[in-house]
Amino acid sequence: MTNVRWRIIAMLLVAATINYIDRVNLSYAAPTLMKEFGVGPAQMGFVLSAFLWTYFLLQVPVGLALDKFGVRFVYGGAAFLWGAATMLTATATGVVSLAAWRTLLGVGEAPLAPAGTKVIGVWAADHERGFASAMTVAGVPLGVFIGSPFIGWLLADFGWQTVFIGTGAIAVLWSLGWMAYYRQPEQHRGANDAERSYLRSNSKRESMPTHASWRSLLTNRNILGLSLGHATLLFNLYFLLTWLPTYLIEQHHLTTLRTGLFGSIPWFFGLVGALLGGRLSDILVRRGWPIMRARKAFLGLGMILGMTSLLSLFTVTVTATVACLSVAVFGLLITNSVVWAANAEIAPTQQGAQVSAIQNCVGNAAGLLAPIMVGVLLQLTGSWMAPMVSAAVIALAGAAVYTLMLSDDAMLKQPTAAIPDVRSASLAR
Repeated sequence: MTNVRWRIIAMLLVAATINYIDRVNLSYAAPTLMKEFGVGPAQMGFVLSAFLWTYFLLQVPVGLALDKFGVRFVYGGAAFLWGAATMLTATATGVVSLAAWRTLLGVGEAPLAPAGTKVIGVWAADHERGFASAMTVAGVPLGVFIGSPFIGWLLADFGWQTVFIGTGAIAVLWSLGWMAYYRQPEQHRGANDAERSYLRSNSKRESMPTHASWRSLLTNRNILGLSLGHATLLFNLYFLLTWLPTYLIEQHHLTTLRTGLFGSIPWFFGLVGALLGGRLSDILVRRGWPIMRARKAFLGLGMILGMTSLLSLFTVTVTATVACLSVAVFGLLITNSVVWAANAEIAPTQQGAQVSAIQNCVGNAAGLLAPIMVGVLLQLTGSWMAPMVSAAVIALAGAAVYTLMLSDDAMLKQPTAAIPDVRSASLAR
């Protein structure tokens, strides 16, 4: 049997890795650009959040486009766009042009989550889907871990323009490879009949066509809990993604190159957390724990660990600071890994994209606010205390939301009335 499915999932991992390199490149260039363009933390916070404006607004439209036109060219074309937008950032001459290119980046990066979910839905067997999802989530910390020293080197030796040209070119190359290689299982020349049969026989998704009304989705306790929890998670995650390099430079007066090296270490531990989170909660499920109880145990634990970033304010050495931040990122990525498994388990079978869109929209709304809020607090107080305390309080609130709101009793159930409706619809076709 061929293994095309794992090559495609590996391509998704590479895409997520490149995606996050192109998200954080501005974070490392920010201190240099603030000096060159003469802007303060509040304005830079506005720019750092710019890609999230379009990323947030386009989640549902992009999902509809992927369903209608397919993943091959929509995702491939979007990756080409985000790579081009990244490269064009090198032409920025001030805050306005910098923000403009970053909003275009958000347009290109918007399909990341829905495209990955859609691809895994058809290219992974049921018992492989959890690991496949974990691999794509692992691209978040892997991108920052790999990208940080690479960006630091480019910035130190070749200047900030080279950072955007170099990281953007990688996305353009990936997009061309994706459009050349990707096909659905039935059309892919590299997959043999054995692999196609394996995928068909190990998937129950098509045999469970359940729906729920939008009212049911928007009022379901689990969906609300995951969405609100995701908002607290992404606030903390985007705080660290966008401001961590500046924090290290200001707290420990690191050079650009050393910032890239030290800034990558927390994301290595985040990679470990991303891979462990789903696996560990799966162990509890196999031991007989109810699904939501097993998931929320690690969702809450991850957010509690995320609060340790606050402790970095009271450290003296850069090693101790990085250690605190590493524990925080490890915890946040545990949560980020488990949250998508829980999302898939609560969604009606044919509405996974809609439930994902609800969670991702709410989460990214808070993620959008994080860079702006941190920048404003820094400018008003001149200290990192207020941003760090705010992030810790929000993380604690997230742990409470996950623990108190999620329940196995709140799982959506298909109404009895839906059975004749489905049968009638089948006869009508």
